[in-house]
Amino acid sequence: MKQHTFVLVLLLLIMVLFPENILSQVGNSALSSQVGNGNRVLVGQVGTMNMNDVLQLGDDNKLVTLQVGSSNNINTQATGSNNSGIHMQVGELNMLDVSQTNDGHSAITLQLGTENEIELKQSDRWNRGGNEAVILQGGIENKTKVNQRLRNSRVFITQVGEKNEIDVYQYGSGKYVNNEAYMLQMGKGNIAEVDQFRSDQTVVIGQFGDSNEVETMQKNGSGNVANVLQLGTSNNASVDQLGNRNRTNTIQIGNNNNALVEQINN
Repeated sequence: MKQHTFVLVLLLLIMVLFPENILSQVGNSALSSQVGNGNRVLVGQVGTMNMNDVLQLGDDNKLVTLQVGSSNNINTQATGSNNSGIHMQVGELNMLDVSQTNDGHSAITLQLGTENEIELKQSDRWNRGGNEAVILQGGIENKTKVNQRLRNSRVFITQVGEKNEIDVYQYGSGKYVNNEAYMLQMGKGNIAEVDQFRSDQTVVIGQFGDSNEVETMQKNGSGNVANVLQLGTSNNASVDQLGNRNRTNTIQIGNNNNALVEQINN
């Protein structure tokens, strides 16, 4: 919640300084559509052939975007109330697609480099919201995909290098979901995939090197924790936790190592 509070404070400060919706650009294209009350958007674009498409449906949604470079693309949609976003792209041919459905989601993204891609979806059919995502990506042809469903889930991702990929799916149940994923990848051709179901699931992943791969699955339970660290080249780790309160720490250093972890606790 501290991160969520920080986003709101920063956005409110910007909106106070710039009380009206602002579109500032040179040689680029921007489209802003708003339906509702108290929505705010601040768009800045510097460079050539950048595109920014904003849609806000609801009340009190707040958005700040900045693109510097050429042929970058931002597409954001907020359907609901009290959603917030701060997004920046610097470089060429970067793409960002953000969809916030229902209420109270927050997102911060930063892309630096060339041909990086982020796809982020935040939704909660019960209108309790509160999902948070912070994604920092730099380099060439990196890809991040995050899908947060239901409420109070958090994702913090840093990815630097070339052709790395991260895919996170969080789908919870219960009054308070609280799934968390913390991920850091540096190198080339690394892949990390996280699937979290139910509530209070935690994943921490660090990969440093080239062509490493991690796959984690936490389902049909709660309170599971998976920590994975891989240093080197062509290491593979697979972690599958079923039930409640399973914990695992996996560390691989070197090249061509393989780890398989399966835990069941009812």
